[in-house]
Amino acid sequence: MNTINHDNYTSIYDGIEVVDALQTRIADIKKTLTIVTELDKWNYAYTEGKWTIKEMIQHCIDCERIFSYRAQHIAREDKQMLNFFDENAYVLTSNANERKPEELIKEWTNLMKATYFQFESFNDETLNKIGIVGDREYSVEKIGYIMAGHSIHHMNIINEKYL
Repeated sequence: MNTINHDNYTSIYDGIEVVDALQTRIADIKKTLTIVTELDKWNYAYTEGKWTIKEMIQHCIDCERIFSYRAQHIAREDKQMLNFFDENAYVLTSNANERKPEELIKEWTNLMKATYFQFESFNDETLNKIGIVGDREYSVEKIGYIMAGHSIHHMNIINEKYL
């Protein structure tokens, strides 16, 4: 059973429409990544066994794709089962440290913009649709808040522990 509590992600944007949360985070993320670039900390991990910043950004990209698919899956009422994934296994096979920082920034920025447009296309009825991932229920809207909050959570970690 997955024990992740997404409340710390969703509470970041309390009182803000999900599409606004998905849009406003982009500027905040770019600010942090600009500092990472200026300090040339892309390959830095604050302790042994922790991800580098490149790996963390690749993790955010992977999560954005997976969560976006989950939202689409539920929005379109697909009945196939959705499962959790092992984020550490994804990072191990990502080759993130071989990538150029500007490629990671460009990919993630464009992906976040695409997610914003995806959610902008959902009406209230669609945002309220419920689906199951693993052993938990999620609305389309909640997945959007999780995506927005997850990315800000990782920017906070970068600011607090890496910079």
